[in-house]
This record gives sequence, structure tokens and C-alpha cells, in this order.
Amino acid sequence: MARRSDHSREELAALVLQAARKIVVEEGAEAVTMRKMGALIGYAPGSIYNAVGDLDAVLRQVNAMTLKQMADQLDAVVATHGPGTIENALAIAESYVDFVLKNPNLWTALLNRPPQPGEAVPDSYSRPRARLIEIVATAIAPLVTDIVARQRAVVALWAALQGVASLASGGNYEFLARDIDPKDIARSIVKRYLTGLD
Repeated sequence: MARRSDHSREELAALVLQAARKIVVEEGAEAVTMRKMGALIGYAPGSIYNAVGDLDAVLRQVNAMTLKQMADQLDAVVATHGPGTIENALAIAESYVDFVLKNPNLWTALLNRPPQPGEAVPDSYSRPRARLIEIVATAIAPLVTDIVARQRAVVALWAALQGVASLASGGNYEFLARDIDPKDIARSIVKRYLTGLD
């Protein structure tokens, strides 16, 4: 493939990320290669390395986009409910599971490539990740007023919801609950944890 020079480095980086995201959505993160991205955008793999770095750097940016997309979705949900209500927390849980079910390959890519200890994490990744945690913590703050208990609640709820979402998106959910909507299970988990009720 011939080298192109139609785009600035920033424009090329944006094209690479769009191509990588498309591949992840359609085939999964394991299918992303420099050659495949190059074929999609008409650039040689060497040009991609020069613009964005290695494959891990590309996938980290795809994951940052996924975090931002989910945070935007949860922000929109929070905006439609009164802050600090159980309904707000339930809507966030439902939206979380919905996001994972609609974007299974993006979410799997995110979970399978967490930052490693000592790895320099770019702001483009750490900011939306922190924003997601803050959205949930703020939503449940009036329901869990103790800061330490709230931090524990965010982790516990996230882990439980991820379990439901992973089972449902991976096709294993029906083994457990064929006739129950996974979003109903998510709501039940949150309601029981925050209020002790079903």
C-alpha cells in the first residue's frame, strides 16, 4: 500500500481511531491490527505507527471513547430523574446494562485491557473513568451518606451489575434466568442493596 499524506497527524489519528472502533464493534478488539486499520483508511501501517503509536495506544483511546460514551449516556439518564432518588439509581443501573448489551465488543475490549500497574494513563482515559464513578457516587449520595460506605457501594454495585451485563451479553444469562429481563435483575440488585427491598 502506498503512503498517503492527505491528512495532518491529528486528522490521521482521528481516522485511525474511527477505523479501530469500527473493527472492535464489528469483530472485537482481537481483530484490530495495523494492517486492517490501514486498509480501512488507505494508509500504510508505518504511517499509523507514526501518528498514534502502537496497537495498545490505539485500543486505549478506543476504550477512552467507550468510557466517554457511557458517561454521556448515564449523564443523560441522571438529567431526566430527580437527584438522589432511588429511581435515579435504578435508571442508572438499567442504562448501564442496556449500554453493555448494545455495545458488547466495546465493553469487552474495555474490561480486557485495563491499565496495568505503573502504566501512564492518559487524561483522555482517566477523566471519563473518574466521571463514571462520580456519576454513580453522586446519584447514591443522599441514599448512602457515609463516604466510606458510599465508595464501597459504588464498587459493589458496579461489580454486581457487570456480572449481570457480562452474563447477558455473553449469551450465558439464559442458563440462569430465561424469562427475566437482565435490566429487571439489575434494578432488583440496586434496590435491595440501597433500600433492603425487592
